[in-house]
Amino acid sequence: MYRPRIKNNICTNAHPVGCFYNVYDQMLDALDAPIKTGKNQTALVVGASSGIGLASRLALTFSAGMDTIGVYSERAAQAHKYGSAGWYNNQAFEYYARRANKMALSTNQDAFQKNAKDWVIQKLQQNDKKIDVLVYSLAAPKRNIKGVAEYLSAIKPIDENFQGHTLDVFEEELRELVIETASQDEVDATVKVMGGEDWQEWVLRLKKAGVLAENFKTVAYSYMGPEQTQSIYGRGTLGCAKAHLHETAIALDNALVSMGGQASIGVLQALVTPSSSVIPGMPLYMSVLEQQQKKFGQCENALQQVNRLFKEGLFNKSRKPEQYLRVDDLECNANVQQAVKAVYAQLNQSNFCDLVGIKHFKQKFLQQFGFAHDFINYEQKPDPLTPPAIHDFSELSYQKAG
Repeated sequence: MYRPRIKNNICTNAHPVGCFYNVYDQMLDALDAPIKTGKNQTALVVGASSGIGLASRLALTFSAGMDTIGVYSERAAQAHKYGSAGWYNNQAFEYYARRANKMALSTNQDAFQKNAKDWVIQKLQQNDKKIDVLVYSLAAPKRNIKGVAEYLSAIKPIDENFQGHTLDVFEEELRELVIETASQDEVDATVKVMGGEDWQEWVLRLKKAGVLAENFKTVAYSYMGPEQTQSIYGRGTLGCAKAHLHETAIALDNALVSMGGQASIGVLQALVTPSSSVIPGMPLYMSVLEQQQKKFGQCENALQQVNRLFKEGLFNKSRKPEQYLRVDDLECNANVQQAVKAVYAQLNQSNFCDLVGIKHFKQKFLQQFGFAHDFINYEQKPDPLTPPAIHDFSELSYQKAG
């Protein structure tokens, strides 16, 4: 038997076959949504192994036809030890990308470190490539600067304590939540980890090495959200980090003018990812949001979000370059938000299971780690080193298509 291990909305294990299928399924969606770009282009994705970063790499490869390099930090599988979901995702991505005759180079190391940046530069030089697009999608809990300090991010409010509800997805409980305000040290550390400093270091180091192409574009992902999420996000430590990210975009844009470059912020809607699911209050909000979006016919997954951002924003030649590339319009729709508020106003411990789509959220969360797929027998333990090549999911695709 091989089951998910869950603690505090974090899944600490993964099923290789389920992860391979997730990548395969997103690849098919990407192939069905082509994006017009220049020929023989190369993209770098920093934070490429799961969630939005993985979706970005899939879209750049299979929608836009680019070669890619990915940087990620994940637990690798061993003969008698399972790897993390992100590690399996990357094995599957490389397999499918190479079958499509696309370059797919990846490095499993800390993106904050100089070594990771030097590795990317070396690979570009060896392959006579230059980067046309850099996507910065790093979501890390800490950052170590050698010889200086280790910085830990904190998800806390700033001006006043947060009081509200959070959802324990796996216990299916609605819980009261109180989070005390962050200290200035916690604010500063969160900005160090999740702000724009490392994004800027990546771009400037690559520029100095001469491996950025003319008209180079870079985008870092952010979130603004409606009033419903501001107390724990926008007006908290995360909001400070994102504000720094936005300031960095302006500085980078100025630094890239001479080469016709562009730096932008991609503003996405709230999406179920391994990173977003650990933000206090967000699982509850995302469950209610998606339920209401479905009623209005306004749902997008991560692949659809980034594909639209690239197609309508980053690679849209008819659109004037701008700092913010926003695809959060479906979340911020007035009717959707009014419906979300109406659900929140009624919520209590006795009725939340009826009002909130918790089972769907739970399934969607677990599937990102390779679980909750009905075609997999979870009573049987998989081989930790299962290669993607031995699984043919084409029959499942035919069934899905009807």
